[in-house]
Amino acid sequence: EGGGGGVKSLKCMDCGALLKDMVVAELHASKTGHANFEESTEAIKPLSPEEKAKKIEELKAKIAARRAAREEEEKVDHVAREKQRRFMGKEMLKTKEELDAQQRKRDAYLRKKEKEDEKNERERLRALLARDKAERAANKGKLGSKLGVDGYAPAIDNVTPYGATPAPAPGTTTTTGAEEAKAEAKEDVPPAEKVDKCIGLISRHRTGGDGGVALKTLLAYTKNIVEKPEEAKFRTINMENNAFKKRVAGIAGGVALLKAVGFVQEVGEDGGNKLVLPEDCDRGFLLETRAKLEAAFAAFQPL
Repeated sequence: EGGGGGVKSLKCMDCGALLKDMVVAELHASKTGHANFEESTEAIKPLSPEEKAKKIEELKAKIAARRAAREEEEKVDHVAREKQRRFMGKEMLKTKEELDAQQRKRDAYLRKKEKEDEKNERERLRALLARDKAERAANKGKLGSKLGVDGYAPAIDNVTPYGATPAPAPGTTTTTGAEEAKAEAKEDVPPAEKVDKCIGLISRHRTGGDGGVALKTLLAYTKNIVEKPEEAKFRTINMENNAFKKRVAGIAGGVALLKAVGFVQEVGEDGGNKLVLPEDCDRGFLLETRAKLEAAFAAFQPL
């Protein structure tokens, strides 16, 4: 065994394995980490068919084992990735729910604040109403011309608050002569109360915002007279004007309000009707009416 001759193999001195050549030795070293090789005169015994078959089966078994191990690792990695994906999904959902909850809280707070503001404003108006009623009672139905620092918002008991009444039913007219006449009925009604009633009637015209247009137009009339009393043109209104007919005369309470503050209906030289305000008009009452119109226009909500 291993008698004379030259080098026939390489021997691993770490494990004693005989290796055919340097290529096989390098492969052995890479697999085992062994690095101590020597030349050997010992020949490598050829494998019998049975040994070859056994080696092949061993290799197949190793390959199958490695494949199974790799598949198991991949399965573990897949499970880990799926857990991470689900965790991230839950975290994102949790974050979204928290943001939605915060938004709902903000919306609820704003709604509550809006209701509280509306309630406070109603209380303020009620307080002003009570004060004005007391003043009228003490002054035989007349109200002083001074305005409070917070302005004035009329709201009498028998008139629905501005902007709070439902719109007229579809198909019905928005103004009638009966309503206009009702606003002017009873000459003994104080002018301030007439103004309040007229504003209440006008504010009912919410469909299309017609009431708001009338309030804005009437506010412009009173504002011009109060700020520029020396301008005679502001004390005369042409009732034949199409804009006046549409914005004021066509709305219940419009013309009646102008008459309540002192305008008198006359027939002009051309035969047309006009409203004229005397020079000795009550400017304090006009100031009060302007404040009421401003408050009503601010509270008006069209449909």
